[in-house]
Amino acid sequence: MRHRSILDERQSMSNDDVSTRMHALKIGTQAAGALALGAFALGALAIGALAIGRLVIGRSRIRRLEIDELVVARVDVRESLAAPSAPTADNTEVKKQLDERFNQPTTVDRTINKLFGILVGLGLGLPHNYLLEVRGRKSGRIHSTPVDVLDRDGKRYLVAPRGYTQWVRNAIASGTVSLKKGWRTEEFGTRLLPDDEKPEILKSYLDRYKLTVQRYFPVLSGSPSEAFRPLGRDYPVFELIAR
Repeated sequence: MRHRSILDERQSMSNDDVSTRMHALKIGTQAAGALALGAFALGALAIGALAIGRLVIGRSRIRRLEIDELVVARVDVRESLAAPSAPTADNTEVKKQLDERFNQPTTVDRTINKLFGILVGLGLGLPHNYLLEVRGRKSGRIHSTPVDVLDRDGKRYLVAPRGYTQWVRNAIASGTVSLKKGWRTEEFGTRLLPDDEKPEILKSYLDRYKLTVQRYFPVLSGSPSEAFRPLGRDYPVFELIAR
């Protein structure tokens, strides 16, 4: 009897030990889930904050652009009335300046793009957000920047709303780019579209991503495609060709 009592007591202690371990494991699992949820929430808040920052900067620039256009228009009218007509500039030089149009980003823009690029590279962001990677034409190093990829009629396009940026010049030189999101990286060949193919692409791009790119266009989203025809030379567009 005494021997059986000892066995029962040991079995009871063993059951209590298993129960304690199961309870501890359950608590650990719940804690890990809470940490993962917290990390996801922080990531979402970071993306939201960056998106809001980009929108605020965009709206302020649109307003400033409207004011600048009014001031410039008034100055042009006054100068046209007061000054004699000037000789026509050299067409080759004008074309070169237009071909190299580049909307220089501010320090704030660079900081936001860098932080947003890190998040996109980790796999966060909207479906059209990717981290573009392209090899430098001079250094040979890989440079990256966040981009909005346009899917249209079964094809994918990269639009450069700032004009002939460094990544655009590098892409033209190398002929290849990569799109990265999380652990997945895809390599593409590129085809630089001629100006006559750009109006419909530019219209689709602005209409779809107007909240973040309207500030780079002198025409409003929803404008007809013909309104984009004079702008084609200022906005490089690449068709992405899968490899």
